[in-house]
Amino acid sequence: MKILDRYILRAFLTNYVIALAVMIGLYILLDLFVNLDEFTNVQSDTRAQTVAKIIDYYGYNLFLYFGQLAGVILLVGACCTLARLHRTNELTAVMASGTSLYRVATPVLMAALAMNALWFVDQEVFIPRFADKLARKHGDIEGRVSFAVWFQPDRDNALVSATHFHPRAKEMRGMIVMKRDSSNRMTEVIRADRASWDEERRTWHLANGYRMNFLGDADPAAAAQAGADELGRVPVTEYASDLTPKELALQQASLWSHLVSLPELASLQERFAESGTGEFVKIKHQRLTVVLINMTLLCLGIPFFLNRERPSVLVAGGQCLLLCGICYVVTFICQSVNLAPWGFNPALPAWLPVLLFGPIAVVSMDSIKT
Repeated sequence: MKILDRYILRAFLTNYVIALAVMIGLYILLDLFVNLDEFTNVQSDTRAQTVAKIIDYYGYNLFLYFGQLAGVILLVGACCTLARLHRTNELTAVMASGTSLYRVATPVLMAALAMNALWFVDQEVFIPRFADKLARKHGDIEGRVSFAVWFQPDRDNALVSATHFHPRAKEMRGMIVMKRDSSNRMTEVIRADRASWDEERRTWHLANGYRMNFLGDADPAAAAQAGADELGRVPVTEYASDLTPKELALQQASLWSHLVSLPELASLQERFAESGTGEFVKIKHQRLTVVLINMTLLCLGIPFFLNRERPSVLVAGGQCLLLCGICYVVTFICQSVNLAPWGFNPALPAWLPVLLFGPIAVVSMDSIKT
C-alpha cells in the first residue's frame, strides 16, 4: 500500500464514520420524534424506565438501520472524500505527478468492497440473531401484548393456530394443531388450553392437551390402551414443533422475511411451498444484488468529482444527487413490488436496478478524463 493509498483510505474512513453517525443519528431522531408518545404510553413507567426502553429499542435497531442505509453512507463518504481533495487542489497535484485518477479511485473502491462485506455480515449474522427484537413495536418493548396466531405452517405439513400468544411468557392459549397428509386432508387434530415453550427440548408443553385421529382405520383397541375417552380423544402432554416463540413474534412484523438469514429463507421456502415462495425467492436474490447496487451507486457518483476540469463542488454534488437519487428510488420501488402474480420471474425486481443502472455506471467510470 502506497502513501497515496493510505492517505485517501484514511480520509475515506473518516468521512465514512462521520456519515454513518450523522445519517443513523438523524434516522433515530426522526423516528423518536414521530413515536415518542408510544414509548410513554405506560403511565406507571418512571422517566428512567422510559429512557431505558428507548435505549433498548434503538440499540438493537442500529443493526437494521445500518443495513438499510449502508449504500447511501458509502456514497456520501466517498463523494465527501473526493470533493475535499478537489476543493484543496490535491487532485491537481496528483495528476501533475503523472498519477491517473483511476489510481485515486482504487482505494475508495477497495474500501467500498470491504464495507459491503461488513453489510453482508450484519445482514446474515446480527440481524437474524436479533430479529425478534427488531420486530417489536414502539409501544410494546417488553412483549406484553398478546396476539392471535392463525394457520402457521409447521413441520409434517401441519398448521398451528392459537387464540392468544404471549411473547414475553413464551406461551400460547387455545392452541390447535391440524395435521395433514400429502393430499392436504386433515388426519389429526391436537388441542390444548395452554402451551409453554421448552427451549432445551424444542417442544411445546401442553396443558389439558388431547389428540383426535380422523383416519377411518384407527385401531380402537390401541386408542383405548393410549387412554382415549369415549369421544376418541387421546391425552397428549407435548408437541414438537419448528415454530419457536421467536419466530411467532417475528412474523408479526410487516417485513419479517427480510430479517432472516439465507439458510432460514431456504427453510421457510420449503415450509411455505404450498402458499407460494415468490417473495422468498425475491429476497434471496436481493441479498446478492444489494452489493452490486451499492457499488453501482458508488460508480454513478464518484465520476462527478474525479474530473481534471475542477467543476464546482455544489454543481457536481447536485448532479450526483439527482442521478443517484433516481437510482435509489427505482431500487426501492423494485424491492417493494412482486411481479410473480403477473407471470414474471420473482427474481426480476431484484436484478432490474442492476440491469438499468449498471451500464450507466460503467459508461460514467469510463468517461473519466485522467
